[in-house]
Amino acid sequence: MISAQLPDPQLQPLLYAKVTKYMLHGPCGANNLQAKCMVNGKCSKCFPKEYRERTDWTKNSYLLYARPDNGLVFECNGARFTNQYMVPYCPQLLLLFDCHLNVEISAKLGTVKYLGKYIYKGPDRATMEISGGVQDEIKTHLDGRFISPTEACWKIFEFNMHGELLAV
Repeated sequence: MISAQLPDPQLQPLLYAKVTKYMLHGPCGANNLQAKCMVNGKCSKCFPKEYRERTDWTKNSYLLYARPDNGLVFECNGARFTNQYMVPYCPQLLLLFDCHLNVEISAKLGTVKYLGKYIYKGPDRATMEISGGVQDEIKTHLDGRFISPTEACWKIFEFNMHGELLAV
């Protein structure tokens, strides 16, 4: 489902082209100290990753993806990219959408909690301050409420904001 490896260019040429176009991190580190991801001389995204022969779970329920040292190398603008510089991706989604898609797996309860809070957070709002003269608080409230175009269309067409299937 998710890979962090360069595909074989002979067996999967289309996937290889898309992976090398969208899913490589860098160059950074010693190859490019001016990269945006560099903080205090180190890559803030922890690249290059260590080579690993198999995928393992960490203690905080994230995956350390398999990144074997299989000899596959992609060279671009003088930089050499191996499996250590691969951003995790889903091959099917990458082929379907033809764009950068960072896909990760997390089995941590906090991730599920975050998604639940995000769904119930309510509409976007803007904070404003109006000064001078007598204020009509009701008009000020109505004028100050912000509904994004996307949210407005969603409400006009009466789509559900979210869905639930309860077990009880």
